[in-house]
Amino acid sequence: MPIFVALSGFHNSGKTTLGEFIVSELVKRGYKVAVVKSTKEEELLTDKASSDTYRYRAAGAQMVSLLQKNLFTLYISYTWEKDNLIEYLERLFWDHHLVLLEGFKTVEGVPKIWLLGPTDDAEEILKNYKNIELLVDLSERDKVLSYIEEKLKNSSPSISLWVNSKKIFLKPFIQVILENIILGFLKGLRDIPEKVFQIEVKIKK
Repeated sequence: MPIFVALSGFHNSGKTTLGEFIVSELVKRGYKVAVVKSTKEEELLTDKASSDTYRYRAAGAQMVSLLQKNLFTLYISYTWEKDNLIEYLERLFWDHHLVLLEGFKTVEGVPKIWLLGPTDDAEEILKNYKNIELLVDLSERDKVLSYIEEKLKNSSPSISLWVNSKKIFLKPFIQVILENIILGFLKGLRDIPEKVFQIEVKIKK
């Protein structure tokens, strides 16, 4: 499962510039990174009106994709709520090491790196926003990279269970039991890779 870190700050503080640096450096180190950027623009469309994909979405398809030679674009009809956003993203990006959230100032339960602008008041920001673990300016990008990489190195493998799209809490000892059962089952099968680093089981009834 991925870890989540929010890169927050006010408009024009340099979030995308910093995020681009973080993604580039982590990818060089072999990490698989996803980015989710929030926007206040409610009327902004990334799909062209009257295009084929737009027409399918208008017809009611909840997911529509566009396949090109080197790009797969996925449009998802989704109204996000603060209490289920992270669980939804966990399922969507379950095979990534890191999901970097750009923006998301008010989302709780996710560690935040706050990028300070030249006129920002650090005390007011800490008073008004939760889960801020790091306050930095754009010149401290190496500090941010070290902070995130430390989180990645200290993250432990986990087993997640969803039933009817709802995440079920598993105590650590239950995770160990499930892992041992599944790994034991794999030993009796052919064509299993020698090194197993990721297992996916889905049952649809």
